[in-house]
Amino acid sequence: MMRLHARWRQLPRDARDTLFVLGVAAFTLAPLALHLPWWSALATAALLGWRARLAWRGAALPSRALLALLLALGVAAALAWFHTIFGRDAGLTLASLLLALKSLEARSRRDRYVLFNLGLFLVCADFLYDQSALSALWMVPATLGWLTALVDANLPAAQPPLRARVGVAARLLLLGVPTMAVLFVLFPRVAGPLWALPDDAVAATGLASTMDPGSIARLARDDSIAFRVHFDGPTPPQRELYWRGPVLERFDGRRWSAAPQPAAGVAALAVAGAAVGYRVTLEPTGQHYAFALDAPGAAPALVGQPGTALRRLPDLELRADHRLRQLVRYRARSYPHYRLDAAAPPPALDLELPAGADPRSVALGRRLRQRADADPTRIAQAALQLFRQQPFHYSLEPGAYRGADAVDQFLFERRVGFCEHFAQAFVVLLRAAGVPARIVTGYQGGRENPLDGVWTVRQSDAHAWAEYWVAGRGWVRADPTAMVDPARIDRSGQTLEARAPWLGIAALGTRDRALWLRLRNVGDAIGQLWNDWVLDYGPLRQQRLWRGLGLDGGAQATAAGIAAASALLLAGALWPWRGRRRDPWRVLWARLRRLLRRLQVDAAAGDAPTALLPRLDRIAPAPRDALSRLLIDLERTRYAPHAAADLRELRRRIARLERSVRFSPGAWRARSD
Repeated sequence: MMRLHARWRQLPRDARDTLFVLGVAAFTLAPLALHLPWWSALATAALLGWRARLAWRGAALPSRALLALLLALGVAAALAWFHTIFGRDAGLTLASLLLALKSLEARSRRDRYVLFNLGLFLVCADFLYDQSALSALWMVPATLGWLTALVDANLPAAQPPLRARVGVAARLLLLGVPTMAVLFVLFPRVAGPLWALPDDAVAATGLASTMDPGSIARLARDDSIAFRVHFDGPTPPQRELYWRGPVLERFDGRRWSAAPQPAAGVAALAVAGAAVGYRVTLEPTGQHYAFALDAPGAAPALVGQPGTALRRLPDLELRADHRLRQLVRYRARSYPHYRLDAAAPPPALDLELPAGADPRSVALGRRLRQRADADPTRIAQAALQLFRQQPFHYSLEPGAYRGADAVDQFLFERRVGFCEHFAQAFVVLLRAAGVPARIVTGYQGGRENPLDGVWTVRQSDAHAWAEYWVAGRGWVRADPTAMVDPARIDRSGQTLEARAPWLGIAALGTRDRALWLRLRNVGDAIGQLWNDWVLDYGPLRQQRLWRGLGLDGGAQATAAGIAAASALLLAGALWPWRGRRRDPWRVLWARLRRLLRRLQVDAAAGDAPTALLPRLDRIAPAPRDALSRLLIDLERTRYAPHAAADLRELRRRIARLERSVRFSPGAWRARSD
């Protein structure tokens, strides 16, 4: 490290500036590398490393012909990968490569300006993938680094050290914060929240609209947030937190999918008891469905994605008429005690099984029907007891079940699976026994954040359970996973963490896990505040703000917002010119002249410091010598930079003289008056 530091100090200033810019570029591109193609990340890293090696060794830059060839290869690779050069992913892949290639030809100030603008563009581009508070926090030092690079591009060769340049950039950034905050609040919002994205900006995440064995197990290792919930009153017990999502009734032997739903329909829902009120903040999913506790009383109003509404299907699934590509919120009321379709029998689809598939499971289901005298409740209880009594195992890595007898393999041979395996086997047994049954996917449980009381449901809480139909009772929930691993239901979010620790943190010990959970709670609380005050600030909240300020009407609010924004932009542009910064040398010279005038020595602003030496005859010899040396050093600092003294030292010497005059005025007189 000492040799590297010594080598760093020996580098020319231009090489050090180049290495600094390359470090800022790598810092900016690091989050994007998680979303762009692997070859793009490797190529960009290789180009930046090549440029750093040239700067370290002081070697010449490559020819423009070679750079043109590399650019052509990059465009060809993007075309082969994306089949286009337009759109978010293809465009940002090319932008990352262009930033690295531009660093290999940056020779002039104009080239540095291009790097600066391209770097700031990529800072903004990261929000096309991730709009969290952590992403915004990451981009603050990135922005500071690019502002420092801009300061470098406008300084002469004899520029100040890096600390001073970063300080200038930090002051520029802080000066822009008030204007940014006011513009954020006042600038008119006309089509959604600030972070509105195009249709292709959010990929589908989380649960899919179909299920095949293993799909939910893959989600169990995903620690990302699915949605957050704030309950209006007491929280229901953990075992009742079933967040209903897609209802799957069609089975082709391999995959479960939803049955065709009518365009409009009313659920035959009868509720009892008090309702549970709560507010959901749902992360973008790219899917049509939302989540609610069993059973939602009505379709809630959706906030955050204009032009999109939720409707409640007859099977109680909440379905949006557009894909949910933005952070949305809705306030719902659910009834834990309900009956659904108690009188109307379900369609024949809920009894269908693929012909010839899983013969042993079908035979077992028929035997259960005979033993239970065709009673659906007794058949279901017998199937659940089968999972409790037989040596089934709950595992995140059950392996693959393939073929037309996948359920037979699970029930009679391996007996290792995740929640979707147990739910699928249960539904197949009941359908074989003549009981209508279906699969419901969603999430189970969650974890309460003790800092703000908000429940966080993560992708790792994804779950699948079953419903079977009983005449007079309607659809009844059954969770065979609870028969095998009750802790999965009673302590959701904790069991999976203990078995599949996030990044292996559990290997470091219990204390480290507790520390990680506390840090995650802090991060979740900050993320909720970010969602509340930044991402959720759209036209409706802005209109409420206008009404609170006494402005009524969209046109009036828009005009006021534009006027305020224009005034702030003008003030921000004129602020640096409000007055030039005072010269530090002139400040010291003014202090010294005031001191001399107190000693009855004439000193004008236009006098040179050494021109005052003959006028010091009224001062005693000892202090006169100190004052003479100070005048000489002050003049050298101004007119002889090669022999300049430190301004801070001069400031301390003037301060000592001022104190001497204040406390020992007699020592300064050459003779008594």
